[in-house]
Amino acid sequence: MKIGFTTAVLTAAIFIGAPAGAADFTLRTVDKPAPKEVSESIRAVLQPKAIQLAQGDKPAVEIWLRQEMPLKAKPASANDALMAIPETALLAAVAVNDTSLRDYKDNEVPKGHYTARFAVQPKDGDHLGTAEFDSFLVLTDAQNDKDLNALATFKALMKASGKSTTSGHPIVVSLRPASGEGTLPRLTEPAGEHKAIRLKVSAKASSGDKTDLVFDLVFHGHGHIQ
Repeated sequence: MKIGFTTAVLTAAIFIGAPAGAADFTLRTVDKPAPKEVSESIRAVLQPKAIQLAQGDKPAVEIWLRQEMPLKAKPASANDALMAIPETALLAAVAVNDTSLRDYKDNEVPKGHYTARFAVQPKDGDHLGTAEFDSFLVLTDAQNDKDLNALATFKALMKASGKSTTSGHPIVVSLRPASGEGTLPRLTEPAGEHKAIRLKVSAKASSGDKTDLVFDLVFHGHGHIQ
């Protein structure tokens, strides 16, 4: 199975199995703590269960969400929820288990273990109009991101993520706001030619207010590549 991850600096989404439809994928949640390849500082804040996206019997990608996501403020609506996340905050850890991962430019993305931190697409001429939503996860090799509070700036996060690709571009995953109706997690199709996992994680604002953060993580589809 060929799986591709786009890496054109915050312009595209994770890309898995271009010809496949959502029916070709299965989603399950299993009791499984994050692996030791992820640092103790980061494992300590993750849920002890994995969300597995599979084609066939074996999971291609596994996701460990944070137990409680810190927010800058309680979002006024579901559409505002992602932008309440502090930039570069850790949201999850990810295991890439498929050996044929390649990015949109056909560069190899090694299988391994990654941290997943939140980022917002820059509002500049280089990125204007490249994606419908500005919210992304940036994947960084877990060996290059061992401190929960490290990579505190956008520039540092981009540089660390780029160490995993031959092109030097970061690995980015598109996030889209969503509603929390129905059973979660589940597979969704948030837009034409886009497949996603709808996820929910507990969150707490700096004021102490608690809420649920619901979003779509796009695993099939891409924006306008530059």
